[in-house]
Amino acid sequence: MKLYICLLLFLIPHLNYGFKKDIWPYSFIISKADLIVDGKISKISKGNYEFTVNEFVKGKSNSKINVAIWEEWLCDPRIKELKVGQRLILFLEKKSVNNFSTINASTGELYVDNNAFIDIFAPKELSNPTVFKNGISMFLKTYTFYGNLSDRFLRNSYFQVNKSIFEIYKMKEENKFFKFLVDNELRYYEVK
Repeated sequence: MKLYICLLLFLIPHLNYGFKKDIWPYSFIISKADLIVDGKISKISKGNYEFTVNEFVKGKSNSKINVAIWEEWLCDPRIKELKVGQRLILFLEKKSVNNFSTINASTGELYVDNNAFIDIFAPKELSNPTVFKNGISMFLKTYTFYGNLSDRFLRNSYFQVNKSIFEIYKMKEENKFFKFLVDNELRYYEVK
């Protein structure tokens, strides 16, 4: 029996219990989102929270919406406890009238404190919410996604660009997040 216990204690550190979150590229999250908003939590109840929208980055809805609280797990913990008055930037999918859920759990729920992001999964280019939102707007005006975002392997999917190379170069110089999206994310996908 002692031998089995010693063997088990020896093997436990070598077993891989590491889980890694499946992080989606922001170019797909932006494309998939029905609504991208900046605002604050106004009320928390079981299973969802009421969110007061201060700014619509993509899409339109009522200024007060309900957002489902996603379930945490090992590789995707909530960064901070949800509280009334917390500022968030949300990437949302519409579930029903005035009811939404975040895209890819924590990736679609970005905490903002003192005009800076608190996110363990976010790229370093997410330095400032204003730059971030402007970069999203620039991306939406420049690229259109075609294909099925529900397809795990994104077969027959591509981005169509509707600006010249020179315009894109100038936009990349103006906005750090737009540059990140174009240089780091879109280089792996077909752009027509």
